[in-house]
This record gives sequence, structure tokens and C-alpha cells, in this order.
Amino acid sequence: MSVKLQPSMTQNARDLRVCADYWAYSNNDGYDGYIKHVNALCCQYEISLHVLFETIGQCFAYLDDVLCEYCGYICPLEIPADIPYMRSKQSWCCEVCEHAVWREHNNR
Repeated sequence: MSVKLQPSMTQNARDLRVCADYWAYSNNDGYDGYIKHVNALCCQYEISLHVLFETIGQCFAYLDDVLCEYCGYICPLEIPADIPYMRSKQSWCCEVCEHAVWREHNNR
């Protein structure tokens, strides 16, 4: 039960390492720790912030232990802070099912 990564078809092994290192950030250090983590990655891989976030944006990150309560879809992640937040929820609903439930409720 962890963060899973699905790189795009154009990404190479180095890009996947960048993504894995980015998602390895533990949220215990707060915002300042996150900024240090991002800056350290830029230094380690000798890339700019723009390239770092472009690389991360191409790699789909998700939790394999948080699933939509209706359809079972995996929980996508946008930032490392999503990890503890999504795991702390009692249930989660994907956008597609959330929209379907909203439509059903409003069409009554």
C-alpha cells in the first residue's frame, strides 16, 4: 500500500527516478520542508523547477489503497500532501461517480 507511479510513454528511467524521489517526500516537515525537498531535487538532478514539475506532471501518481466507494477507481494524487489527507478519509468518491451522484440527487 503505497504511492504508485505510471510514467508516460515518453519518460525514461531517469524521469521515473525524479518522480519517485519527488513522491517519497514525507509531509512531516510542513511547507518549508516541501520547498527544501523540491530545491534539493533540482540540485540533485541538475534541473530547473520548471523541468522538475513538467517531469512530475507527466507521471501519473496514485494510491493503490484508496479506492472510489462506487466504482473502485484508484485515487489520483496531485501533491504529496494529498497522501495523508486521502488516507485519513473514511471513504472517497472519484469525480465521475461524484458527478453521477450529484446529477441523480438534483434530478429528483
